[in-house]
Amino acid sequence: MHGDDRIQQVLRNPRVVLISGYARLPDSVASHSQYQRLGVVLAVDTADGRIVAADTTLLTDLGKDFFRALVEGASVTEDIAELVGRVQTRYAGQSGAALTTALRRCLESYHQLREGDQLPGGADAEE
Repeated sequence: MHGDDRIQQVLRNPRVVLISGYARLPDSVASHSQYQRLGVVLAVDTADGRIVAADTTLLTDLGKDFFRALVEGASVTEDIAELVGRVQTRYAGQSGAALTTALRRCLESYHQLREGDQLPGGADAEE
């Protein structure tokens, strides 16, 4: 699935929430002068904590696609250390530390929402 069809499927699921995290880019990165911060956005199904879609403000399509391949399908509730470690070890670009920090901030946001019981249709909710 791809493009608009993919987003429409995500939007049809009322349990999916969008979370984001940002981190400062190093001065040596080409996109620093334009963006200064790197963003990570995750669409998470609250029923099982799985990342159903992901995006980042990395400049290249290959970088974005690589990040998606690393995180989509992973659980934000079970695979946290493995997920962060996967990005740390597999993404060796100059923006790697910022990408990892932005991802961690996304995960922290999700867990804050979960602890505050602010997530729609979680695993314990009735359909």
